[in-house]
Amino acid sequence: MTFNFEEILKINQVIQLELFNAETGESTRFSSRIENILEDSLVLSAPMVERKPLFFKPGTAFNVWFWNEEAIYVFRTYLSENIKGEIPYLVVTFPETIKRVQKREYVRVGLKMNVLLSFYNSKGEEEVFYCKSRDISGGGMMLVLNTYVPLDKGTKIMVKFSLEQRQLAIPGKVVWNEWELDFLGREQNLIGIQFIEIKEIDRKTIIKAVYQRQIELRKKGLL
Repeated sequence: MTFNFEEILKINQVIQLELFNAETGESTRFSSRIENILEDSLVLSAPMVERKPLFFKPGTAFNVWFWNEEAIYVFRTYLSENIKGEIPYLVVTFPETIKRVQKREYVRVGLKMNVLLSFYNSKGEEEVFYCKSRDISGGGMMLVLNTYVPLDKGTKIMVKFSLEQRQLAIPGKVVWNEWELDFLGREQNLIGIQFIEIKEIDRKTIIKAVYQRQIELRKKGLL
C-alpha cells in the first residue's frame, strides 16, 4: 500500500528505532523523535541511555516504528550521519516505502538459527546457500548471508531449518533483498522471505517457538 509521506510523517512524531544484533539475533528498541523532515533525509533525536546519547556507525540499518490513530507503521532506514552537538541528532535516509502493520499479521521476534536456502537459477540448476535467520514469524523470516545472492523480488525459494525438534521445509518467495552494515562495519546480505503454501502444522510450530521466544526476551527485559 502506498502512503502520502507528508500525511503520516510529522515533525515531533514519537518513534522507536529498532536495531538488530547480528551476533545474538535479538533486537533492541530505542525511543526517539522526528526533529526535522528534509528532502532526502530525516533528522531524529539521538536515543538516550543513562542520560548519554547513543551514536552508531554510518550505514547502520534501523526499522523505524511509529503509529497514529489508524494503525502502526514501519519503514527501513540507514544512518547517514551522527551530529554530536549540544543537542545530539541522527540523520537517516528518507524511507523509500512505509508499511502499514495490520493487527492480523503474525508477531515477529528475533531468532538466530541455521537455515538452508535453496532455489533454481535461470539455467534450471539448484543453488544452495547456508545462512542464518535474524527473525521469524508465522508468515515469513529474514535471512542473513555473508555473500550476496542475486534473488529478485518474487523469486520462489525453499528454506529448511530445525525448530521445536522438528525439521521444517517451507516454500517461500523473496519480498526484498538488500545490503546492510553490521555493528562491526561488515557488509551483510539481508533477504526477506514470505512463506507460501505452508503446512498448518509447520505454521503452528513456528508460532509456538515465537511465543516461547517472546517469554525469554521479556524475562531479559528486551521486549
